[in-house]
Amino acid sequence: MATYRIYKYSSIGRPLDPAYVTNKAVLLLMPAAGLLGAILAWYRGGDLLQALQQAALFALILFGSWALARELNPDDNPAAFISLACGMLVALTSSSPGVLIVFVTLGLVRIVNRSSGLVARKTDSAILMVLSIVIIYATASPLFGAVAALAFILDGSLKDPLRHQWLFALLCLGGMIVFMVDHDVFIGHLGVPDTLFEWLAVLFLLIFALDIVLTRRVRSRGDVGGGRLDVNRVRGGMLVGLCAALQGIHAPADIAVIVAVIAGICIGMAFRKGFRVPVKR
Repeated sequence: MATYRIYKYSSIGRPLDPAYVTNKAVLLLMPAAGLLGAILAWYRGGDLLQALQQAALFALILFGSWALARELNPDDNPAAFISLACGMLVALTSSSPGVLIVFVTLGLVRIVNRSSGLVARKTDSAILMVLSIVIIYATASPLFGAVAALAFILDGSLKDPLRHQWLFALLCLGGMIVFMVDHDVFIGHLGVPDTLFEWLAVLFLLIFALDIVLTRRVRSRGDVGGGRLDVNRVRGGMLVGLCAALQGIHAPADIAVIVAVIAGICIGMAFRKGFRVPVKR
């Protein structure tokens, strides 16, 4: 397997190698998504700056949707493109889809499943910790601190654990508690689903939870070293993605892209009848 230059600086910044057909397709689709975003902004009466911002937003959502789906279900390439389409649907219908939370969740999943084939650097963990706390305050979603803590705890507990990740977990939990105390927010105040979107989201998340339980083997290999990914780490990454969506169910705009990604994975499973005829490994 190739060793990419980016791994000198980060263990979770996987590159888009155009040697792979799926990666090349995403690289070609990103400019198209950007153009679509710019046209939409122009149609809505936006100026040049707004058109550029919308172009960047659409391109990021397209890539983030595909990349997160690949991490949550590394053995199912077609499902990632279904998730990509679902993510773009969110971009077209939502005025302010959450983007930062998608990429922070992507990073948290990667430190758990180690899809790069490398353990997380301390700088990777520190950056994700800071960004997780930023998300807590930017979206008023304190439970995202628990999601980040879960990712660090899993990386510090599963195969070949990094024990220092427990410190980052405690810091994330600390950020969550500080926010909740400062804003008088408690678990009982977070509410339950009360819209059609929220209940549909819960349905897809339940299906995805079942997929986590049924996942027994993983064929995909890490970028560096070519070793097969550990199934428990992959399942742990899936759990992090599930919890990232669940924690924001009371504020669907923030987690709409993550829910769309999981919905795409579930739709992909339905097409291949994964629950009745398991894929041959």
